[in-house]
Amino acid sequence: MRFQVPQFIETESKIIGPLTIKQFMYLAAGGILVFVLRYVFYNLFYWLLASAPIVFLAVALAFYRIDGIPLPRYMMLAVYFLTGPKKYIFKKGGGINGSEPILPGENINHGN
Repeated sequence: MRFQVPQFIETESKIIGPLTIKQFMYLAAGGILVFVLRYVFYNLFYWLLASAPIVFLAVALAFYRIDGIPLPRYMMLAVYFLTGPKKYIFKKGGGINGSEPILPGENINHGN
């Protein structure tokens, strides 16, 4: 009996047109905020001024990648790095002043 092996399991499914559900949610949240701001700011100039950063952030969260990592995940990793513990282990000739940071989950070679 033959079975079809699933392929491309690493890619997210395109649910709404060419967008994944996460991309659609980021864009929809940005659109809703811009829509609400239209009723907060009656002056067109102030509305455009207030909604420009929201639109920029929504589009960046939906589509921008840094080294192949989506921006929301990259931001989460940055917060974890800034708030998490850091281990400095001495390695002869490595890093600044002979030490280099070892991130959590990284293998530490206690040998040579």
